[in-house]
Amino acid sequence: MTQNNNYREKQQEQLNQLLSKDNRYKVVKLLGGGGFGETWEVDDQGTPKVLKVLHRESPKAIELFKREAEVLKKLNHPGIPKVEPDGYFILPQEGGNQDLHCLVMEKIEGLDLEKWLEENGYQPITQEQAIAWLKQLAEILVLVHEQNWFHRDIKPANIMLRPNGQLALIDFGAAREVTDTYFEKLQEGNVTGIVSQDYTPPEQVKGQAEYRSDFFALGRSFVCLLTGKLLKHFGANAITGKLEKNWRDSATQISDPLADLINDLMAPSPERRPENAQDILQRLEIIDIESSILSILSVLGQPARLIAEPILKRKIRKWAKQSRIPHIALYGRTGAGKSSLVNAMMGKEVAKVRVDKPETLNPESYPCERNGRSLEIVDSRGVGEKSKNDPAFQSAIDYIVEKRVDILLFVIPAKERGYVAQDVEFLTTLRQQHHQAHNTELPIILVINQIDLVEPARQWNPPYDLSLESRANSRKPSNAKEQKEINIIKCIKARLHDYHQLTDSYVPVSACWQEYEDTRYNIEQLELEIYKNISDDAAKYGFGGATAGIPLKRIIANKFKLTAAWFTWSARFVPFVTKFIQNLLVRMIANIAIPDQYQSITVQTFLEQLGVKGTQINFNTVAMTLAIGEAAISYFIENHSIEEARQAFVQEEKSRQTELRDAEPEDVMEILRNIDREISERYGIPPLYKDDSDIT
Repeated sequence: MTQNNNYREKQQEQLNQLLSKDNRYKVVKLLGGGGFGETWEVDDQGTPKVLKVLHRESPKAIELFKREAEVLKKLNHPGIPKVEPDGYFILPQEGGNQDLHCLVMEKIEGLDLEKWLEENGYQPITQEQAIAWLKQLAEILVLVHEQNWFHRDIKPANIMLRPNGQLALIDFGAAREVTDTYFEKLQEGNVTGIVSQDYTPPEQVKGQAEYRSDFFALGRSFVCLLTGKLLKHFGANAITGKLEKNWRDSATQISDPLADLINDLMAPSPERRPENAQDILQRLEIIDIESSILSILSVLGQPARLIAEPILKRKIRKWAKQSRIPHIALYGRTGAGKSSLVNAMMGKEVAKVRVDKPETLNPESYPCERNGRSLEIVDSRGVGEKSKNDPAFQSAIDYIVEKRVDILLFVIPAKERGYVAQDVEFLTTLRQQHHQAHNTELPIILVINQIDLVEPARQWNPPYDLSLESRANSRKPSNAKEQKEINIIKCIKARLHDYHQLTDSYVPVSACWQEYEDTRYNIEQLELEIYKNISDDAAKYGFGGATAGIPLKRIIANKFKLTAAWFTWSARFVPFVTKFIQNLLVRMIANIAIPDQYQSITVQTFLEQLGVKGTQINFNTVAMTLAIGEAAISYFIENHSIEEARQAFVQEEKSRQTELRDAEPEDVMEILRNIDREISERYGIPPLYKDDSDIT
């Protein structure tokens, strides 16, 4: 042992000598070692960090080491170790010795879950703990997968538990980027297989890993955590991907829906696993809500239960589940800018845009993810140039009908007349066949794109007044902006005349958005028009969460706020239910925020910082619920500080208390209807309340 310690001390001294040239890092102690090299704790001018040193010279080892550095530099999340831009470097050695590849990263304090389980006597975790941890890890995977990477080595030993309760996924050395080259290697069988016994799915053993391979390893990890047993206890078969023994018999503390999700994560075939990490989050949200509902009902007395059960089981359950991926069809001739339009709505490049040749050659569908929420884009080929007798015509219709889309965006350049007869014939036939197949109308929005190219083409100085009456009787334009405004309106009127028999819903836009040029215009108005025309509430919510526009998110959050106020009024005599509704309101608003605005804060902490105590039930719970919603909009959607959110809470609660203090039940209902009308008129959306007193 003494000899070994002397060797380590000598290594530490030599490493410190090499690092001393930059006078930045000082080695503190050895943390661990393996076949690849060692991991050291270093002091970075007062901040403890981790230094990984590679000693293997093989090209594959160096490639994996560089890959970990590349991945971690791109990802910024409390669940991922942070690496600075200069975190990867090479230390040259003298005397012909090999250079040392080094990687410095954030030191995550705490235990990995393998050691945590051991220190806790292999006590199985609860359902509540499992849901919380699964949510954290799924959120991390949303970010990793959105960047076209997957981890390939998830297991309890690679999951750290910080002292504040945040999980962190570590050891990205096996991570892989999904590129065209990767798929070529995959088809040729030239992808390196990364294997961790009992946690690696069958396809990864064969060198055919993909995104959903991470889900298999995640499920296996939670079998270990939920049962308190090592996987070898259940007879893991690496070839079939199945466990020989039923793990659920050792995890009786969890519900069937959660156990079903774990089994789905571990499905031997990737096609049978959840489609993406957002699917996992949505299922966890429903499982969590169902568990909370059952927990509340179990502690209520009979009178309160009679009031609460129909509200919780029928109305709130339905409200909380109203989210699904919306399916949006795109139609337009080649070069109309369909892919650019998708990128403009999502606020990032999710669809390839080619200028040398058409990108969309065949009907296709593809998911677009943002902030963990997805849209499915169903893109027809440019059939506007084809006649009805062309096979592509009916093929595109069949494809769109089969996908059961929620809405169709007909994209046409403002200056081009296109193939009007073919367009009308195609869309009329599509609409008829869609109605026959699904017994519902297919909404169509005419997206008049590329208004920035209307003459004078070099003039682009928005905003423009594009109402059709704005220049009906105007005098001669006095400047280039007024001339462009007039010309755009002429183009709009011409396109509306061409397609008047198809739709009266239209939005003129500029969808040009690239890293070096941004002429996006009216995209938020288009998002609102799409939202208004989608008939299914679950798809509306999914669309609002996925797109980048803050105004649309504000509309959805206001609807949540008003709905929660109604539920609060219905359950005002049952404090448990009231607090559940208010917590759920904050969660739902936070879930549609964009990444920079969805800050790392729990619902409980948020409410406490507003001054809402866990046991506090205000005499006027409707006013408090409206105030909580207003504060959540301020903080999560509008990116204001917590102090500004608190001010919004106080102001709204005070205003609503004055309004509601002496109100009779029928007066409260009328006040809520008035709020509904205000929101409806302000944003031009249908009201929640109908003629009756319910909103379902």
